[in-house]
Parts: sequence; structure tokens; C-alpha cells
Amino acid sequence: MTSAEPGGLADGADVAQDPAAGTYEQRSPDSPDIECVWQARATRVERYLAPAVEYWDLWFAREPDGEQLAGLSGPALGHRWISSVAGEHSWGVQLKAHVVVPGVSKSLLLGGEQRLLVQDQHIVIGQHRVPLPEYDELEAFVDRLLGLDLLRSDDDVRRMLSGEDVGYSERHRQRRVRAVTGLTRKRIAQLERAREAFAMLQQGVAPAECAVRCGFADQAHLTRSLRAFHGQTPARILAGR
Repeated sequence: MTSAEPGGLADGADVAQDPAAGTYEQRSPDSPDIECVWQARATRVERYLAPAVEYWDLWFAREPDGEQLAGLSGPALGHRWISSVAGEHSWGVQLKAHVVVPGVSKSLLLGGEQRLLVQDQHIVIGQHRVPLPEYDELEAFVDRLLGLDLLRSDDDVRRMLSGEDVGYSERHRQRRVRAVTGLTRKRIAQLERAREAFAMLQQGVAPAECAVRCGFADQAHLTRSLRAFHGQTPARILAGR
């Protein structure tokens, strides 16, 4: 099992339901360090197309036989397929790009995944055992990991990514962002723009207008970006909404 990835939904709770496939819910807390928290319940074997994202994802799952799983997924440079099994309940938290896990190999940042040991309702992160959180405990769980330095929030990188002047040279900013996030600022901006375009198309905005509003050179550029990062063309996104 690997984590499900949100697709750029609006702030607040959002629930999607297909009785044949199960339910998916996500919400965006008022937090400087959390992009969103999510949960999914599957009623059949299913494969999902997950977009490229610049975020870490801490995920948890309870299998139909009661086995509990946990893992850490790094940012993904391209779209990928993930799967679930009937009766599985999974949930997790996506951390903003400036929040990282100290000591984790940079190779994990490139679409990789690391399973976490689960023992007696606890998970092992670094040298610490912490209680496995339920969906409604995820925000407090992230706060606890930050307090234990098992997660680290880089305020300078947060400000750099938001466009603030932090007093560093352009070269230093580029190096700092890549060292912390594993991605360049340009790639992060591309992912953000593709996510914005995907959300607009889901709302029914025409591809030509979407390309202009999101800053793409033309509609062909929009199509290439969405195909690379979301695995779908604008026409398919519009048809599937």
C-alpha cells in the first residue's frame, strides 16, 4: 500500500464518494506546516493515478485483517499509480515543502517510499517510538514530531518559496531550497502551476483560458505539463470531472 495523493481541492473538508470504490476525504488545516490531511476507505481493489507533488507524505493504513502499516513517501517528480485493497482504511498528512525529515536519504525525495516499523500501536521514527495517530489526531501528531525534531520546518525556505526577500543571493537561495526540499525552486513552481491548472479544469474552465490564467506559454505547454505531472490531458480532466 502507498499513500493516496490529493489533487488540489479547495480548502476545508472535501468528501468524494463512489459506492463501488469507497470514500476519500481531505481537509486543509490552518497550519504553516501542513498542506492537507486525508483519509480513504476502499470497498474493492482499486488503482489510482497520483500526481507529482513537492510534499512529504506521512501515511498510515489498517488492512482488512487488522494489520497496521505506516510509511513516509517523498516528493514525486512525475505521476504514478497507487493501489488499495478491499476493506482497507488509509489516512495521512501531506507536509508543506519546507518541512522535512532529518536524516532521511535524499534518494527518498525522488518518488521513493520508506516503510516505518509499527509495534503495539506505536510507530518508530528515528530513535523514537510515538503513538500511531488516527485521522483526527494528525495535526497534533505533526506538532509533536516537530517538537521532538523528528520533523523540521525551515522558515527561511518557507519564505523563499513564498517569494519573500530573505537577504540571500539568488545562488544561495537556489542551493538552500534544493538542499532542504530535494527539488529546485523552478520545479516546485512548475508543480504548483500544474496543480492550479488541474483545479481550474476540474471547475470547468476551458483549456485555452486556463493556460492564460496559469501562465503557460500556450495550450500545448499546458497539455505537456499536465500529462507529465498529472498523467492526463486537459480534455480528459474536463471529461472526468
